[in-house]
Amino acid sequence: MRVFVAVDPGAELLAKVGDLLREISPRAPSAKWVEPAGLHITLAFMGEIGEERLPLVIAAAGSVAAFHRPLTLRIEKGGAFGTRRRPRVLWLGVGGAVGALTAIHRDLEQTLSMSTGYVPEDRPFEPHLTLARSRDPRGDPALDACAQAVGSVDFGETRIEEIIVYQSELTPKGARYTALARVPLEGIGTPEPAR
Repeated sequence: MRVFVAVDPGAELLAKVGDLLREISPRAPSAKWVEPAGLHITLAFMGEIGEERLPLVIAAAGSVAAFHRPLTLRIEKGGAFGTRRRPRVLWLGVGGAVGALTAIHRDLEQTLSMSTGYVPEDRPFEPHLTLARSRDPRGDPALDACAQAVGSVDFGETRIEEIIVYQSELTPKGARYTALARVPLEGIGTPEPAR
């Protein structure tokens, strides 16, 4: 099974992002657009794992969540990964308590490494919501106009209260995500993270 651990920005915020996607997606018809319901902020991508390892992933998420409190994030200002002329990925940025989210990511990677043999990605953690990907590995020039349209958006704040373990199933219509476990952030006795 293909598994990852993430946080969900919430239904209200996803509805606002959905409105934006309906407005800008016609500008890049060749791109592969993400369904708003599938938007999430990935903390750790496990990839393909044996079903017998799933309880270890859920236990790792639970042990990390026990030490971290809920936090507030802002979804704001987008951009693109890749070159300006041929962007590959269109995204929305994450602000607010990013330091607290980064601490959750770091602790989760460390716990998963010890309990499952997970190998963390060799790049800095940049929390974001992926909106679209180029179908062409060289990039899609049409995504540049979309990047300019999302460059100044501000969807406001969202409260993150749980870590979610997802299964990702690849289908001809795109990835389908199923929540396998939801673990509340508890962090009893720790203060609300600074912004």
